[in-house]
Amino acid sequence: MANTSPHHLPDHSPHGPERNLPRLVLMIAAVVLAAIGLLSLAAVLVTAFLQGTVWPGFVAGAYVCLPVAFVLMMLMVISGIRARKRA
Repeated sequence: MANTSPHHLPDHSPHGPERNLPRLVLMIAAVVLAAIGLLSLAAVLVTAFLQGTVWPGFVAGAYVCLPVAFVLMMLMVISGIRARKRA
């Protein structure tokens, strides 16, 4: 009788854990940059709504972090497509 406990199931991923580490780092970086960009954008919008002076750092955060996060997410999609084609 085969052992079917979750701790002994084979890993059917196309790549081992050592090959998924760069993709994991890329994904975490994209999520963190997107969160920083969205928080910066929210700070700009709230400050403008309250008719205050917007700190340029928030504007720069929104202008830089959101596009970089988008590019990283597109790289994740392309990386996933390439990994599936190889498998």
